[in-house]
Amino acid sequence: MGLDNSDSWQPSRHHYDASGSSASTQAQSNSRKRKADTSPPFNPKGKEVVDLTEDTPPKKRSKAAEPSEEKRLRRFRHAAPKTYHDVRHRALNQRMFVLDRQRRTTNSGEHPIEQIQLAGTTGNVYTITIDKVPSCNCPHALKGNQCKHVIYVLARVLRVPWELEYQVAFLTSELRSIFAQAPALPEEQGKESEEDGKRKALEGECPICCEDFETENTAEAVVYCKASCGNNIHKQCFEQWAATKSGQVVTCPFCRAKWEGDEDTLKKVVQMGRPNQEGYVNVASQLGLSGRRDYSTYNDFWMRRQFGYSF
Repeated sequence: MGLDNSDSWQPSRHHYDASGSSASTQAQSNSRKRKADTSPPFNPKGKEVVDLTEDTPPKKRSKAAEPSEEKRLRRFRHAAPKTYHDVRHRALNQRMFVLDRQRRTTNSGEHPIEQIQLAGTTGNVYTITIDKVPSCNCPHALKGNQCKHVIYVLARVLRVPWELEYQVAFLTSELRSIFAQAPALPEEQGKESEEDGKRKALEGECPICCEDFETENTAEAVVYCKASCGNNIHKQCFEQWAATKSGQVVTCPFCRAKWEGDEDTLKKVVQMGRPNQEGYVNVASQLGLSGRRDYSTYNDFWMRRQFGYSF
């Protein structure tokens, strides 16, 4: 009798090898071995894979936000460029006159700022501001150059360290250091002095030209504030200071008290300077300047490029 397909013999789901172990048991053993494999799973598509065989990794602790380091607004100079030395030579060998100085702190109180009114060699009055990026409103600086007026203020008026003098931008900490070490403002020196009109020792620097008094030069004419603070000033510098105050009360550059004595000096005061064709107030006549630019210390290459010849 034929066998029906439904009654035909079928192999058992569990096959045993010679050792008596079932194929199912071997499969489970192999599965456990695969699970014990610590190598990362193959992930060709770069999708995130969650490994359930390991403990949950500890959460990373977020680092406390650190204050960002202040960035200099212009590139730091590791050394003074060659062009700087020529401009510095002109700045320190041509006489300029400080007409006014105003120092304040920023609105946020981060650091001091100083603004200086300076009469240049032609008699034009320029405004120099010492801030994170020092500036001047002279034509040379407005073209993006480091002008001699800024250099004069940094080198002679504020006496900044050499390594900062040729920088074109300062950090907050550098500005604090500059003004902390700078000579006191003339009016601050006047407040510190006794108001008895007694002459002070001839030492330090003149508040107008910011050059040191030559104590060994007996021919150097020097006047002093007889009305109040007793501080010294070059006679020529005071005459020029008084000239720029025409129409106003002439005061001591130190203590701002009304100047007394030296009537001959006060008679030399002339009409206040007026804006010239360049738009600058010019006080050349008041300061005894010719009003012409002095090119004697300019670089020969610059002269040839500007005028086609050198002096």
